[in-house]
Amino acid sequence: MVHCRKILELYFDGVSQRTISSSTGHSRNTVSEVVQRAQKRGLESLNLNDTMNDSWLEAFLFPEKQAIEKGYFHVDWEKVHKELQKKNVTLLLLHHEYATEARENGKIPYAYRTFCERYGK
Repeated sequence: MVHCRKILELYFDGVSQRTISSSTGHSRNTVSEVVQRAQKRGLESLNLNDTMNDSWLEAFLFPEKQAIEKGYFHVDWEKVHKELQKKNVTLLLLHHEYATEARENGKIPYAYRTFCERYGK
């Protein structure tokens, strides 16, 4: 996750983007993009309270990411668990079926790795 608040705090304090990059651990391109988007949105300072936290700032600065996250196809984990108990059924096979169904519905399927991680949880 990009720490937008920390990046913008340092930027508004007059710290250079290279220094912000090295102190936050984000690439210079990421720092530059956060700063540019903040300028385009007319953000000139941060509130001292916690209303402008990282998640709020990310949704404000990168609204298209929110739309992409909401575009993932829902997985019925109970069904996956029941199917896995059958003979010769694997997570790979179930992911393939899930991805096919998601694409048919015009949604974005989770990657296999994410599918497995979420099933594990």
